[in-house]
Amino acid sequence: MKQPRRQFLKSSAALTAGVVLLPDAFAAKKARQPRYQIGLSQYSLRAMFKDGSLDPLDYPAFSVDQFGINQLDLWEGGLPKDKLDDTKYLKQLKRRAKKAKAELFLLMTGALDANPQKRDASLKQILPSLSRAQILGCEFVRVFLRAPGSDEAAGVAASVEALKPLSDAAAEKNVVIAIEPGASQLSQRGGFLAKVAKKLNHPACKLMPDFGKLRNNVYDGTEAMMPYTATISCKMHSFDDNGNQPDFDYTRLMKIIDKAGYRGILAIEWEGHKLKPVPGVKASKKLIEASLESLA
Repeated sequence: MKQPRRQFLKSSAALTAGVVLLPDAFAAKKARQPRYQIGLSQYSLRAMFKDGSLDPLDYPAFSVDQFGINQLDLWEGGLPKDKLDDTKYLKQLKRRAKKAKAELFLLMTGALDANPQKRDASLKQILPSLSRAQILGCEFVRVFLRAPGSDEAAGVAASVEALKPLSDAAAEKNVVIAIEPGASQLSQRGGFLAKVAKKLNHPACKLMPDFGKLRNNVYDGTEAMMPYTATISCKMHSFDDNGNQPDFDYTRLMKIIDKAGYRGILAIEWEGHKLKPVPGVKASKKLIEASLESLA
C-alpha cells in the first residue's frame, strides 16, 4: 500500500468525476488479500507498555508471535514521549515491524477541535502526527473530532471547515485521516459523522467506526458510517460465559459490515479489565473469527 497510496488519493478525487485511475497492480494486490484481516490496536496492550513488561519496539514481533496478527496500529501514548519526533527511533520501529513481517497501518493521535476559536491551535497539535505516520509507513492517522455545540447543521459546517486543511495536509503527506466517534456530543453519532464526510467529500478523510464510542444506536451508527469507512475498530470490554461481548451483538455488526461491502482491517481494541491484555486480545480475536464464520 506504500506507493499506490498517493495514487489512491488522486484516484479517489477522480472518482467523483467518474474517472477510474486505480492502477492494475494495486487492484491485483487488493484482490489477492483476504476480504477481512484481523488487526490489533497497540492500545489493547497499554498495561504492558505502562509497567515496562513490553517495549514498543518489540510490539510487532510480540503481536505476530502471541496472536498471529500482523496488521498493527500504533498509539502515540504507547510510544516513548521523547521519541515521538525522533526519526531514527520511528524508522527503527518500522524496521522491526518489517523484520517481524508485520505492517504498521495506522497511528492513533488526539482530537481535532472544530470550534472556530480553537481549531487553528488544535490543527497545529495534530499536524506532527502526519509526519510521524509518513515515517512509520502508516496509511491512516486516527483522529477524534470535537464538534462544537449541539446543533447538527452548525456542527457539520464547523467540522468541515476544521477538517479541510487537515485533510489537505494529510494528502500532501500521503496519508489518510480516519475519524472515529467520540470527543463531543455530536461526534458520538455515526449519522452525524457520515454527514460531515459526505459534505467534506475529501479523498484523504474517511471514517473509522468504533463500536464502543458510538452512542444512541451502535448498529444504526455503524451502518450510517459504512459508505465512508476506511478501517474499523472492534472495541471489546468483557465477555459472557459463551465468549460473546455483552455490550453489543458482534454477529449483527459483522452482517452490517458485510452487507456494506467493506473490505479491510478489523482491528481489535481490548479495553476491558477483568482479563489481562494477552487473554483479552485472544478472546477478542476468537469472537471476531466466530462472527465472521457465522456470515457463511
